Amino acid sequence: MSEVVEVKVLSGLGWEDCRREKLLIDGKQVMDVRPLSECPEDAILERDLKGPSDFAEMLETFLREHKGKKVRFIYEEDTDE
Repeated sequence: MSEVVEVKVLSGLGWEDCRREKLLIDGKQVMDVRPLSECPEDAILERDLKGPSDFAEMLETFLREHKGKKVRFIYEEDTDE
């Protein structure tokens, strides 16, 4: 098991020419952010929206699972869009 946790943010533009981002931790996608233009009802129903409690829970889980490891942050353009 590696002693370095890789946190990668992939950024790119979608078909609607708006920014999209993915968050991967050790190669596993844990979050994606995209415009609500493709599914506007999500903005009303809050299905895809993340808030402070979601981030706090994710950070708490991250720290618990990777206790004592170094973290490498990587920011790249996503070429899959």
